[in-house]
Amino acid sequence: MAGFVTFFLPLLLVFILGFSPRGRCFIPMVGVSLNPTSDQDSDDNWSHGAITRRALLNVAADFQSSHLGCDVGDLRDVKPDRIFQEISRLFRRCYGQIVSAARFYQAALQIETANGCVDLNSATKKLPSAHFDAERFVGGNARLLELRTQVLTAIQQGEYEAARVYTGQLLHTLQDFYSHSNWVEMGHAEPNAGLAVPGADIGKVAAPDTPTCEDCSKTLGFLWYKCEDNIRAEVNRQGLLTSGYSSNQRDLDGNPVSKPEGVGKCSHGGHFDGSKDVPAAGGINKDTKWSLFSPHSDLHNQAAQLAVKATEAFFRSIRTAAGDAQFANFLNLNTGSTLCFVIDTTASMEDDITASKERAIEIISSRVGSPTAPSNFILVPFSDPDVGPAVVTNDPEEFKAAIGLLEAEGGGDAPEYSLRAIQIALARSLPGSTVFVFTDAEAKDAELVESVTSLGIQKNIKVTFFLSGTVGRRRRRSDRARATRESGDRDTYLSIAQSTGGQVLDITKSEVFQTTKLVDLVVTSAEVNILQIRDAPAGVGDHVIPVDLTMSDVIIQVTGQGAELQVLDPTGVLRPTGENATVSVEVQLSDVLVVRMRDVTPGVWHLVVLSDVTYDLRVTAQSSVDFLYTFVDRTANDTEHPGVCDVDGRPVSGQRPNIRVNMVGSDPSLVQNVTSLDLVSSGGNVLQVLSLQENEALSEYFAVSPTLPQQPFKFRVRGYDAAANAFQRVIPTMVQTATCRFEITTDLTTLRLVPGGTVDMTFTLYNAGQYGVFSLSAGDDKGFVQSLATNSLPLDAGDSGYNRMTLTAPASAPFGTTTTVTLTAQSSGAYNFVVFRVTVLPPEQDYIPPTCEVVAMHGTCRDVGASTCNSRAFTVTTAYRDQGYGLRAISPRAASDNFTWTLQDFRPGLTNQTVTANFTASCCLSNVEFVVSDLVGNYDVCRPDLAPPLPERGVNTAMFVFIGLGVLLFLILLIILIVLFVRHRRRRKYKAQQKYRDEVKAGGAAKALMKREKMAAATATRTEVAVRSSETRVKYQRVAMTTGTEGHRVEISAHAHREMRTVRT
Repeated sequence: MAGFVTFFLPLLLVFILGFSPRGRCFIPMVGVSLNPTSDQDSDDNWSHGAITRRALLNVAADFQSSHLGCDVGDLRDVKPDRIFQEISRLFRRCYGQIVSAARFYQAALQIETANGCVDLNSATKKLPSAHFDAERFVGGNARLLELRTQVLTAIQQGEYEAARVYTGQLLHTLQDFYSHSNWVEMGHAEPNAGLAVPGADIGKVAAPDTPTCEDCSKTLGFLWYKCEDNIRAEVNRQGLLTSGYSSNQRDLDGNPVSKPEGVGKCSHGGHFDGSKDVPAAGGINKDTKWSLFSPHSDLHNQAAQLAVKATEAFFRSIRTAAGDAQFANFLNLNTGSTLCFVIDTTASMEDDITASKERAIEIISSRVGSPTAPSNFILVPFSDPDVGPAVVTNDPEEFKAAIGLLEAEGGGDAPEYSLRAIQIALARSLPGSTVFVFTDAEAKDAELVESVTSLGIQKNIKVTFFLSGTVGRRRRRSDRARATRESGDRDTYLSIAQSTGGQVLDITKSEVFQTTKLVDLVVTSAEVNILQIRDAPAGVGDHVIPVDLTMSDVIIQVTGQGAELQVLDPTGVLRPTGENATVSVEVQLSDVLVVRMRDVTPGVWHLVVLSDVTYDLRVTAQSSVDFLYTFVDRTANDTEHPGVCDVDGRPVSGQRPNIRVNMVGSDPSLVQNVTSLDLVSSGGNVLQVLSLQENEALSEYFAVSPTLPQQPFKFRVRGYDAAANAFQRVIPTMVQTATCRFEITTDLTTLRLVPGGTVDMTFTLYNAGQYGVFSLSAGDDKGFVQSLATNSLPLDAGDSGYNRMTLTAPASAPFGTTTTVTLTAQSSGAYNFVVFRVTVLPPEQDYIPPTCEVVAMHGTCRDVGASTCNSRAFTVTTAYRDQGYGLRAISPRAASDNFTWTLQDFRPGLTNQTVTANFTASCCLSNVEFVVSDLVGNYDVCRPDLAPPLPERGVNTAMFVFIGLGVLLFLILLIILIVLFVRHRRRRKYKAQQKYRDEVKAGGAAKALMKREKMAAATATRTEVAVRSSETRVKYQRVAMTTGTEGHRVEISAHAHREMRTVRT
């Protein structure tokens, strides 16, 4: 059956692609290599996405195992379409149900998407060096080294999202090396160790005039090329690297890169490659298992496995260079979310500051060391006119100290620069977190509302406002009162909160601390949204809540003046409210009621709300099962790399948008199936129900909407858990369509913004709606954006406009500093945005790593066990030096911090000077290693060898004399033994000779003669033997009778022998 599919499915594709104008057969995958998704073939075809996921699974398992000591299980046989399921199981094995893998999924998808989009982005999809095509090995490796610098410097500065994007782009090029070059055909079983390594050699490259391929024949003589051994033997034998040319490619300067004629170079090959018929005809790519698209399809799996190994090795190099703490942040392997406070520090905010301090300290103290502890901490103070400085840290003590230093001073409740502060907080917060804003003043920078909202939506971060004082005094006493309240600049906060899925809480100064209990309930490791309704009508509302077997700690919040709540379990019984009851009240204010349900039974629960005014209702819970979604563009199938890439900004109305859904924590032990993707209004009404096309079982789905609703909506996923209980999850971020869209036309990986430098980047705005004049604006969190070439573009329907943005980095900006840019376009009835990042790079590449050397060791840890390691200590002295941009960091890596570390005369940026350090610890830390990094991310590692005994005393002369005497005595003894042995042999030989002489005298020779006669007789005929034997016996007997001595026998026997010879003759 597999052979049938392998042969006839490509035939079907040829028919569809040949006779369909658009080629609508499409298999949606990120960076897809047209690999099927059926169980039968899923273990044979590897896309860029599957290769990346597989490597991420391996490094995540290694990290969790080393840090938590958990059993990660056997990962060797995990199929490509089961990797995300295995990641979910990995997190459950290490943490149980209290931790969600959602943030790791987000990091993985961000890397994977950036990887796949290299094939789809206009700046890189036809760039040979981005794919190691057209023998561009020098340019391809230069691209890897450039991206490596961007990855490592971004991580050094804590710019993890930018680092993930650069990593994905790097991995695409790295993985393509094994699919597009002849590395596999040379017979290599391990990755190329020189790729993406500063100063390393990647191997010899075939000269431009060296023929590398021979013509291939077509399947059945006329269908497609199926090539085997078409790479010239001498090329592989000499170890010359070559790769195929592909049609319509251009270099970085826009010059065409065509396959040379008359040389015999290889083609990329495959159905869509226009160069495949240019001699040497055929191709060598190994992108898929199907020969229709990959002439070397039989080597696809070998190339994929090498790509997995190379990808995994790159991740491990990042871990070594950055250290475990930053590596965990980079891949979101920390389990908590961000605890982020944006606080107004003017004089009127004294009560709010005190309350936020107390709540932050309470949260940190109660969760320290647990999986539910926040992963990082952000504090952004603001006033008028100051914003910041922002505190971003992984250290809870540093955060507590920073918030403890806040003081309310100056100003009052006049408008403040709150949105600027929120923008900074959003740029540094982990995706899926919540930013809490404390203020009693309106926004003075309301022009940033669209930029802030767009960034929050793009990162799926909720923004929640605690408004006290003049802004929060308008109460929700009736619908009319609500309408009155939502006027003026307060609408700015409400708009941001509603769009990002947050909320606005009106409180008095005395209610601030009690209300911040919500922070404790929200900042968790596995919060999921079950229901969110805004402006539910006054009266009695009955709301259905499906509780599945993965849920615990259900939080219900009703926001409405004087609203009451009743909770009915699946049997219809009203649950009482009390301190030790299933339902307990956590917060109760005039406008806000929050209750918690513990130990909930799976089934359909009912929430009955009684309110005289409209109210908001939200229900969250703790669960490891959730989902993520993105709008994606899919390419038509008339390209070498059909696939999908994330849509920047809002989806365009009037089109058939594709939505990718990734389930988190979903596997057969918890989830039975996922049934639909619903589009739901802010009031809870279902606008559309979309069926889901399964791409990876219980992990990845795609849905297509015929046309998106014009009103704002949010997404909800429904299905059934493993016990057939209904489940649902909601993403509270509101989605709205647009009639315009952006495309960044500059390859940001080649954009070199240096400290004190200026760069221009270009973009295009497309208008899919009616004629309009679009107002353009750009802003960023670091203040790098200087100007746009034009701030407005008049566009007719279907037209596009080109524009240019200028950015300047401060001269003091460290390498790796990354600014998050939000670009917006707005016209009457039209709005869209795009978010991208630009990183500060060194003026020139520095590929020489710093040096680390162990120069002295005192003490030994030989034969020391775990029970006695504390009884012995050692000291290691190390030396460090850099010849490039200078040293950045020097640190020991040990299993604990129970050591003494002294670093002499070190400062960041030090170059061409040696720095020494001393490390003293017990032998329990004998596996210590020392890591040094420079300002551009290069690093070196050195490790002391403490296992053998260390020389503590010199060897004295007496020891040499003793050794010499011992050797001399041994030689004398040996000579004596040899002499005795020789004498013994001579004595034995003499005795043997004497015995022989005696035997001869006694007639022994006659016996010897008889023995020889018997041996000769064996070769004669039986008759001759009988005659000779008889004659001889007679003569012997006759002589014996006439002589009385043995000596006569010898003589006569000799005479008899002569007679025997005469007879034979």
